[in-house]
Amino acid sequence: MNINKEILKTVKYFSFFAYQPTLKEIHTFLQAKISKNELKMELGHMVKRRIIAKYKMMDENYEKYTPLEYGISTTVIPKNEATSNLSKRKQISKRKLQNWRYRIYIKLLSIFPQIKLVGLSGSIAMKNADLDDDIDLFIITQKERLFTGRFLATIFAYIMGLKRGLKQHKAPNKVCLNLFFDENNLKVFKFKQTEFVGHEVLQMKPIIVKDNIYKRFLEANRWVQDIFPNSSWIMSKVKNQKSKIQVKSQNYFKNFKLLTLTSNFSLLTFNFIESILKNLQLTLINHHRTTELISNTQLWFHPDDFEKKIKI
Repeated sequence: MNINKEILKTVKYFSFFAYQPTLKEIHTFLQAKISKNELKMELGHMVKRRIIAKYKMMDENYEKYTPLEYGISTTVIPKNEATSNLSKRKQISKRKLQNWRYRIYIKLLSIFPQIKLVGLSGSIAMKNADLDDDIDLFIITQKERLFTGRFLATIFAYIMGLKRGLKQHKAPNKVCLNLFFDENNLKVFKFKQTEFVGHEVLQMKPIIVKDNIYKRFLEANRWVQDIFPNSSWIMSKVKNQKSKIQVKSQNYFKNFKLLTLTSNFSLLTFNFIESILKNLQLTLINHHRTTELISNTQLWFHPDDFEKKIKI
C-alpha cells in the first residue's frame, strides 16, 4: 500500500466539501492502519515534497492540510485574514446553532420519550456550513415509534418556522430531517456501508442522547472500523463522555416533566397512534417518492446525494 497515496486521497475527500482536515481527522479517516506519530512524519515529508500544503490560523492551536492545487501558499494565515473562507464557515455554523428558533426546537424535541437521539450531520457537524446551508439532523426514535418520532420532529419544525420545503434546494437555517432510525435497528443497511456513510456515522455530533443510544449506535456500526482502521478511539471517547451527555439530556427531560404525562397512556393507544401516523406518512411519501429509502425501521431522505458526486 502506498501510504502517501492514501493520505492524499483522504485530504482530497475533505477538499470536495471545502474542508481542510487536521492531523487527528486525517488519522481517523485514513484507510490504512498507522500511528498518529507515523502519520505526522509522513505529512511532514509530503509538505516538503510539495504534495500537500500545511497551514495554521493564528487563533488556532492545530494545523490543517490541503492538496497543493487548492492554493494555500503560506504556512501561517495571519490574524488579519481571519475573514478567510474557513473562518467564515466556522462563524456561520456557530450562528446557525445559536439561533433562538433552533435552540427552542431542540429543547422541545428533548421532551418526548419517542425521540432518543438527535444529532447534527453534514456540514454543520463539521462547523463548515455556508450561508445557504440548512441544518441536517439525524434522529433515532424509541422502538416501534419511528413514524411518531418523525411526526413530532416535523410538526415542531413547522411550528417554529424551521421546516425545509419539499422542493426547496436552498433553505438557509432551516432543519433538514433526512435520516430516522428506530432503536430496534441501528445498523446501517449493508449496501449503504460505504466510505461516505462511514464519514457521516463518525462525524455525526449528538446533541440529545438518552439511554446510551449513541454508544449503541456506534457499536451497531462497527463496520466503519473496517474502512477506517484508526477510528476505534471514538468508542473510548464515547465511554468517557457518556455521563456528561446523558446528564444534559436528562436535565432537559426533567425541566419539562409536566409535558411528559402522555406516557401514562396505554401501550395500545401509542401503537394505534403509530399505526395511523405510519399509514398517513407513507401515503404522502409515496405520492412524491423519488430516491428515498423506506423501511419499517429506517427512513433515508437525501434530496441531494453527495455520495454520487464525489470523485477523488
